[in-house]
Amino acid sequence: MAAICGIFGDLGAQDGATRQLVRMLSSLEPRCSQEPVIGTSLANRALLGMRARVRLTSVFTSDDDRWIGVADGDVFNYREVAAYLRSKGVARKYDPEHSASCELLLHLYALEGAAGLKRVDAQYALAFVDRENQQLHLARDFLGVRAIYFACSREGVVFGSEIKSVLQHSSVAATFDPQATSQYLTFLSVPCPRTLFEGISKLPPGCRAVIEPNGAHQVTRYWDLLDDPIAEREDEQFYIDNVRSLHSAAVDRRMVDGPIAALLSGGNDSSANAALIAQRATGPLHTFTVGLRDVEGQAAYTDIEYARKVAAHIGSKHHERLLEVDEFLEAIPVTVNAMDDMVSEPSSVFLHHALRLVKEQGITVVVTGEANDEISCGHGEMIRLRDKYYKRWARYMKLPHVVRRAAAWASPFVAPAHEDMLRRAARNGGYFWSYEIAWWDREKQNVLSKDARLLVAGQSEIGAVEHHLRRLEASEHAGRDYLSTIVYLMMMDHYFGNLMLGKLDLLAGQLGLEPRCPYTEHRYSHFVYNIPARFKAKGDLVKYFFKRSIEGLLPDEIIYRPKQGFRTPVIELFKGRLGDWARPALFEGGLTRSGFLDRASLEKLFHEHRAGVADWSNRLWTVMALNLWHDRWTGTRRTTQHHERSPYIVSSATLPVG
Repeated sequence: MAAICGIFGDLGAQDGATRQLVRMLSSLEPRCSQEPVIGTSLANRALLGMRARVRLTSVFTSDDDRWIGVADGDVFNYREVAAYLRSKGVARKYDPEHSASCELLLHLYALEGAAGLKRVDAQYALAFVDRENQQLHLARDFLGVRAIYFACSREGVVFGSEIKSVLQHSSVAATFDPQATSQYLTFLSVPCPRTLFEGISKLPPGCRAVIEPNGAHQVTRYWDLLDDPIAEREDEQFYIDNVRSLHSAAVDRRMVDGPIAALLSGGNDSSANAALIAQRATGPLHTFTVGLRDVEGQAAYTDIEYARKVAAHIGSKHHERLLEVDEFLEAIPVTVNAMDDMVSEPSSVFLHHALRLVKEQGITVVVTGEANDEISCGHGEMIRLRDKYYKRWARYMKLPHVVRRAAAWASPFVAPAHEDMLRRAARNGGYFWSYEIAWWDREKQNVLSKDARLLVAGQSEIGAVEHHLRRLEASEHAGRDYLSTIVYLMMMDHYFGNLMLGKLDLLAGQLGLEPRCPYTEHRYSHFVYNIPARFKAKGDLVKYFFKRSIEGLLPDEIIYRPKQGFRTPVIELFKGRLGDWARPALFEGGLTRSGFLDRASLEKLFHEHRAGVADWSNRLWTVMALNLWHDRWTGTRRTTQHHERSPYIVSSATLPVG
């Protein structure tokens, strides 16, 4: 794990700018404890800072001195990239044993621009200054394993690997964004480019931003799953063989000498990763599984027995932990403290504990299974959503537009439960938004106070989805099975890029760990996205092609068992001790206390859930986490200090920043 931050424009030339950069770097110390390096280009009003595992003497510089830069990440095919650059007469002095592999990103970028980034198998966020054109370039990897945040003003830009570093600069206020908050309540995280902080943006995956000294900037996409579509074939074995080869190569490039960790749920994705690592590891392989003791003894909630079977099969040194409910509750504020870019995911608690176990074993690199379920159609609900689209939505959309508009107008009176969907149909919007939705627009009219509704008036979350739909509809994928649309929207920002990878990056960063995600490798993910829907789901079998590709790697009883997945039992917990614990945060915390959220509506949902009238657990968790986030991160600008009971977590105790 590495960390970067910087200041560009007139802000970089102000008195005290270097002190501000040092403070920004200090806030990122948990991410990487190595001593930072600072690079300055006074003529270009640029200050750049970086912490990296490899001890560096300076920030990166291109051979012709036109570019200087910093990067957070790793290039896994660095030997191949270094050889290519040497063939072009570039970066001849690069030494993979004593240099950060992401230094190669600067040389590629200087040589070929953003197009050069497609040559790498890498996860990264980068910031390069073009001295010749007086511009700052930011870029983020293909699916967003690493993140980069920035705040622009007429005086320049401040950026960093985490929001907490951006907040250290005196020009940036820790003020919540009402419209972004509305999006959070819908999507459980804030879709790019917004964050919950007003004026702080998050670069979308696969994009770059070119920023002028006056803060003016343009964001463009340099990579997309839709690029270079692969013609569909009837040859099932073609897809199975290619997936096996691409997955194996991606895991192989993420190996390290010495101990390596793998998170293991017992499902196919994490198990296949661990099995491949076990075949190649030069040091011990440690696997890690975490569950909840009080209720997760029930098979409906846990794969822990299957994780044990996989660990025994591959011969890993297995570590597992069943948390008590008290431990689960104590960890909630810890995850909120780590996630300045808030993600509403109860599973974050278990991820945090699994990563802590990795840290306690003294291991730095941990391999995870993110992305494969989403891109390979590993959720049966994806198939059910596709079928509903063809049976209901597609037929309904054939009705005259005037009929659909009339139905949308009448929906609050005759069909309030379908109001959001009928309104989308009336404006020719999309059927599918995201795999997880907490509050639909209609429902938010109750939880938002009258004043809050005025602040977000005219704000519909349709717009956060439709620009992705427009890209898809303009591509050669437009006529393919609707499952391709569902997968694409899940992978682009809302569910995967923000929700799944956001929590991984921030929680791992707080512990100084480096997560490596083989299924996010862009050649693998692009190929899998192009696999026809009929091979992703066959009968009742989801992720069919992938199961076939790992035959022989894992026992059939693991591969072909019914999918259980990992579900945090918040439904049950909110009826009991979690409900008791969350009551102050729900009704007295943050945005409820300020009047942005309507307390009476929240109390109604809370009591209905406790009485078993309805399941409101997802909505309650989303608001609870939001209020905890608001109390932790807004108002007085803050810095972090370490929790007195553990060297690995951040305390809710904070100190004002001078």
